[in-house]
Amino acid sequence: MMKLSRRKLFKLGLLGGVAGTSSLAYGNLIERHQLTLEKVEVPLKLEHSTLAGLRIAMVSDFHFDELQEGALIARCVEKINAQQPDLIILCGDYVSHDHEPVEPLAQHLAKLTAPLGVFAVLGNHDHWAGASQVTRQLTRAGIQVLRNQAETLTYRHSPFQLAGLGSVWVGDAHLKTALPLLSKKSLPAILAVHEPDFFDRINQDPRIALQLSGHTHGGQVCAPFYGAMRLPSWGKNYISGLYRRHHSHIYVTRGVGTLFPHVRFCCPPEISLLTLTAPV
Repeated sequence: MMKLSRRKLFKLGLLGGVAGTSSLAYGNLIERHQLTLEKVEVPLKLEHSTLAGLRIAMVSDFHFDELQEGALIARCVEKINAQQPDLIILCGDYVSHDHEPVEPLAQHLAKLTAPLGVFAVLGNHDHWAGASQVTRQLTRAGIQVLRNQAETLTYRHSPFQLAGLGSVWVGDAHLKTALPLLSKKSLPAILAVHEPDFFDRINQDPRIALQLSGHTHGGQVCAPFYGAMRLPSWGKNYISGLYRRHHSHIYVTRGVGTLFPHVRFCCPPEISLLTLTAPV
């Protein structure tokens, strides 16, 4: 085994410290602002084929009270509207600790537009910061908050259900309230819930074509060839991207905001455009 002198050890330690500092600076100043548009096709099962062609824009995890970066949110809104989606879904965590900054955030989100509407669900941080206050500001901005509720929408003359749940983490997610087993059982459904690991609890419900979630930030800080360095409760099984299980798919977005430390590494912020495609 090669022995290293104190001088070489010192130099290696110094280089490691410089590399670490550079990575933090890059993650904070550069990658955290590299807003990406992920375009994803979601293949449908035959029983959900009436949804083929539906284009859904989704975005999540703003955590606006952390840094209050209005310019980033304005770019996000502009990019989403430019895609002209049929439906827009916001998947929670608008703030982290303080509900008051949701008001300026909602002023930006009020500019979102889609023919079938703009809908939202709450995340665990929204509940902790003040679910009623967050809901009130989003509603004032023309965004319909679904909290264990479902709306029947129509796409190309075919009805479907959009269901939204409360936060799983805080115990406020009740699928049977939003989609009673005997209610409109033949309609395909899209389910929005902040925490992705709820996907393991939908009990193979054949009505649910797609679950949309955020929460994980994609890991926020990821190591090459390894992946996410840290993941939250209810966000360990489905981290980022598209997954399939039985009748359904789930898509997990990396979100646009950050929690401390405000760094993204190998995990840029994301807005997502999902196109549902006919079965082959």
